[in-house]
Formats: sequence, C-alpha cells, structure tokens
Amino acid sequence: MRSVFLHSRNFDKFDYGQDHPFKVARARLIHESCFRYGLFDPEWVSVREVEAVDCSAALAFHEPAYLEQLALANEGQWNDSMLLAGLGTADNPVFKGVLDLALLCLGATLTGIELLQAGEVDAAFNPVGGFHHAGAEHAEGFCYLNDICVAINRLLERGYQRVLYVDIDAHHCNGVQNAYYADPRVLVFSMHQSSETLYPGTGFENEFGQGAGQGYTVNLPLPEYTDDRNFERAFFEVYPEIIEAFRPQIVIAQIGMDTLKRDPLTNLRCTNNGYRRVVRSIRQSCDKVLALGGGGYSLKDAVRGWTLAWAELNGLEPVDPYAGLVGGNLYGQPGQELLDDPYVLPDALGADVERYIDARLAYLKQYVLPLLR
Repeated sequence: MRSVFLHSRNFDKFDYGQDHPFKVARARLIHESCFRYGLFDPEWVSVREVEAVDCSAALAFHEPAYLEQLALANEGQWNDSMLLAGLGTADNPVFKGVLDLALLCLGATLTGIELLQAGEVDAAFNPVGGFHHAGAEHAEGFCYLNDICVAINRLLERGYQRVLYVDIDAHHCNGVQNAYYADPRVLVFSMHQSSETLYPGTGFENEFGQGAGQGYTVNLPLPEYTDDRNFERAFFEVYPEIIEAFRPQIVIAQIGMDTLKRDPLTNLRCTNNGYRRVVRSIRQSCDKVLALGGGGYSLKDAVRGWTLAWAELNGLEPVDPYAGLVGGNLYGQPGQELLDDPYVLPDALGADVERYIDARLAYLKQYVLPLLR
C-alpha cells in the first residue's frame, strides 16, 4: 500500500468571502487533524505539496471563452456578461485570485491522477477537490473548474476504458453526469439527497444515460432524514453490483461530508460512522482510488469526517497522542472524539425513509443495473 495526501500551504491565501459556506481553510484544518492523529506516520504515507497548473490544462474540459471570463474575474474585474457564465452570483462570487485558487485545486487533483497512473501510489486524497457542478462553459454551485471532468478526460485520452466515478455528496453531480451521459467508458454513480428537496434539480433514478451510455449513469436519490442505516443499506445494495459488472480500472470518489445531520445546507441525518464504512468499501473496491473532498459546510464536523476518511483510505485507526498534554492544543483540533454519536431515526419516520429508498432500489434493479450485464 502507498498513499499520498495532496496539500498546499497556498490554500490559505484564498477565501470565497466571510459569509460564504465554502471554507478553503478546510485544507489546513484537515492536514493538522491528520497530523495530530498520527495518520501521516506510516512509511507508506506521503504528503505532497502541490502547485497550480497552467490554465491550458483546464481546456481538457472547459471552453476557452469561459476561461477568459475567469481570467478577468481573477483580477477582481466583473461585468454583467459574467452572469451568463455563472460568475458574480451569491454561490460563485468574483474575487481576486478566484482562478488561481481553482487552478491550485485542479493541480492537486491532476497530481493525484499522475501518481496513480504511474503506479507510485494506490490511493490519493485531495480534500479541496471534487467540484462536480461546474459545466464546460459556466460556474455553478460553488464550483468554478470541474477538476473531476478534466481528470477523467485526461485518463480517457490515455486509453482508459473503464473509469468509475462514485459520488456520495448530498448534492447530485450534475456537471459530471452531463459530461458522460452517453459515454460507456465512464460509469457515474451518485447517491444524494433527492432533487425534490435540494439543489440542483437533477439526479433522479430515471436518468440513466443515453445511446451507448445507457446504464452507465446510476442515480440513487435519497429522501430527507436519511440516516446511517438507510444510507449504508442503499449504498451496499447497488455499489458491489456496479463493481462486479463494470470492473473499473480506477475509481474517482467524491466523498462530500454534507450528508451529516448538522450540515446547514442539507437535510440528511447521517453521521460519520456510516460514512466511514462506505469510504472503506470504496477503497477496497479498486486497486487505484482518487478521493476528492467535495461539500461539507459544518466545518468542524466535516474536518473530523475527512480525517476519518484519510484513515480509512490507509486502513488506519486514528490515535490522539497529544490528548491531555501541556501544549497539546498546538497540534490540530484538541479535546474531541472523531467519531459521531450514533443516530437512528424514530420508527415511523424511519419506515417512511425505507419505503422511499425501496422504491428507488426496485427501479434501479429492474431497469438500470441489468443494462450493465
């Protein structure tokens, strides 16, 4: 086993804005937390300082005219036409350095892809990646450059035929789905809060690809209040069958933490206990796994969850050697358990959640998963 944690001290130079839910500070906080819990200690673990890529790398997915708009935004300039590209909204503000930040995030993801493809590592984690809403010509949902699609396109250009993208973020991965909806080389599996109750309005179970790509998009929408038991049950009813049928050469996983019950932007009721077991399964499903942070807006909870995710990617059990020591507060977030308290829905509400998920699973098993066989 060899793994790499992708990091840059330059992330701290950027900020979406004081009132914006997306906090780039997660990069430093996750790094500190993993250090505190000894998750960089094993000899097979490395931490790689990453750099921004040139804007030309984004052309693997994004349109030149959109990148020109982003370049203007990068200087703090704004004009009305940028709204057509999704720039200057509350979700995607224009600020000085916005493109520099996006290219740094993209650089981390592409570094992970290069190391995995070269066989230097088996697992890579970019906590500030996974911008699954951005389109080729526009920003959307806190996402400016779609690092996922740029990375997948790089793999396809190099001859990969079975790339599995799995997304357990609470929001549907509309940007990624749109990019590969007709492409059987990329299987997109997303498990998310239903767009009946949450942005972006896509990702229903009857969206399963078109043309040669039929069956290679698998959506499993979840109802509000889904807890660990139902989250795990839904995942394990579908994911092993996908792995068996598709046999991916590489897995790219967006492992967002906005499924947690304290997340302010979503309505699920999961804890990091179920999340941890799902991440473990993803890691075990393929010899090459790139994990990307995605969403997570209860920052302290998300940092704890991504610390556990890094532990699972390495088969490690976190231990806090600084607990109770004088000066222990200097090393990451002190005085807290990483694992959430278990949470189970009341019986009546849990039964409603089960029925909703059962109906979606039945649809997938009858109409979608058989297309992969």
